[in-house]
Amino acid sequence: MSATAPATIASIRRRFVALTALRWLPTGFVVPVTVLLLRERGLDLPTIGLIVALYSAATLVLELPTGGLADVVGRRPVLATAALVAAVSSLTLAFGSGALVLALGYLLGGVARALDSGPLQAWFVDRTHEVDPDAPLRTGLSRAGVAESVALAAGALAGGGLVAISPLPTSGDRLVALSTPFLVAAALSVVHAALVLVWVRDPARTTETPSPGTMRGVGTTIASGLRLARTHPALRRILLLTAAVGAALSGLELLAPPRFAALLGGESAAAGAYAVLVTAGFLGSASGSALAPVVARLTRGPSRAALVGVLGAAVALAAVALPAPLAAAVAFVAFYVLLGIAVPLVEELTHAAATSGQRATVLSLNSMAMQGTAIVTTAGLGVLAGATSSAAALWLPAAVLAVGALARARWPRLS
Repeated sequence: MSATAPATIASIRRRFVALTALRWLPTGFVVPVTVLLLRERGLDLPTIGLIVALYSAATLVLELPTGGLADVVGRRPVLATAALVAAVSSLTLAFGSGALVLALGYLLGGVARALDSGPLQAWFVDRTHEVDPDAPLRTGLSRAGVAESVALAAGALAGGGLVAISPLPTSGDRLVALSTPFLVAAALSVVHAALVLVWVRDPARTTETPSPGTMRGVGTTIASGLRLARTHPALRRILLLTAAVGAALSGLELLAPPRFAALLGGESAAAGAYAVLVTAGFLGSASGSALAPVVARLTRGPSRAALVGVLGAAVALAAVALPAPLAAAVAFVAFYVLLGIAVPLVEELTHAAATSGQRATVLSLNSMAMQGTAIVTTAGLGVLAGATSSAAALWLPAAVLAVGALARARWPRLS
C-alpha cells in the first residue's frame, strides 16, 4: 500500500505489526549482552542495579508528560523522536566505559522508552476504529505480541553471534566485542524512525482531542487519564498487575545473566549460550501471544486467561533459581510463554477502558506502573543478590508476581 492509498484494517494491522517488530529488534540485539557488557566494564551487580534503576526512573518521570504529548501533538512525531533517542542511547552504551557515561546511556534509553511506550499501539487502535469502529483488536494485538517476541528472539540470537565473530577486542577502554550489538541496534533505530515518518499517519482529530500544537492540552489530557485510573475499577486492577509484571521482568533481566553465568562458567563463556536461551524465551513469548486468543476462548474470558498466565509465570520465575542448568533454562522459557499469554489480553482490557483522546496517556500509566516497581526491584535486588545470591533473590519478584495475579480475581465488569 502506498502512503496515500486508502487504509484498510489489514494494511493498518500489517504496518502496526512490522513497526512493532522493528521497534523491538534493536532491543533484542542488546538484551543478552547488556549486563555482561557492564560487568566487563568493571561494574559490580549493586552498581548495575542502580544504573538500571536510573532507566526506570527516567521512564517513570516522563511517562505521563510524553503520553499526554502523544495524545496532543500526534503519535508520529513522538514515535520518530523516540527512535532517534534510542539510537543515541545505544551509541553511548557502545562507546562508554565509565559508570557515569554508562548511566547516561541508560538515562537516554529511559527517555526513549517513555516516548514510545504507548503511541504506536494507540495509533493502531485509533486508525483501526477510524476505518471500522466495531473492528476487533485482539487479532492485531496478538500478532503484534508475536512480532515483538520474534524480533526480540531474532535480535538476541544475532546479538550473541555478533559478539562471537566481532573483530573487536574482548576488553578495552572503548569499543569491545560486547559493544558490537549496540552499534547494530543504533542503525536499526534510525531505520525505524524513517519508517515511522513514511507509514504512520495520525487519525483525524475529534472534538474530544485537544488540537495539535496546543501544549496546554497535555496537562488536561494527563489529568483526565489520572482521573480515569482513579475511578475506573478495571483500570485500577490493570495498573496493579502491570506493576507486579514490572517487578518480575526487571528482576529476571537483572538476575538471570549472572545466574546463568555462574551455572555456565563465567560472563564470556555464558554470552553465546545465554543469547540462545534468551532467544528461546522470546520465541516462547511469541508462542504465548499466539495462543492468547485460544486460551481466552477456553477459559471463557480474557481476565481468566490472564490470571492463568500470570500465576503460571510466577511459579516458573521461582523455578529459575533451581541449581540444575537444564531445569532453570526450562523454567526461564516457561516464564515467557505464560506471560506471553497474559500480556495481549491485558492490553485488550486496557483499551476497553480508554477513549481515543486518553489512549496513549492510559498506556503511559501502565508503563509508569511497570517502571515504578522496576526502580525498587533493580535497586533492591542488586543489593540483595550481592548479600546472598542471584538464585535467592529471584524468589522475591516471583512472590510479587503471584500476589499481583490476585488483581485478576473477580474481574469487574468493564464500563
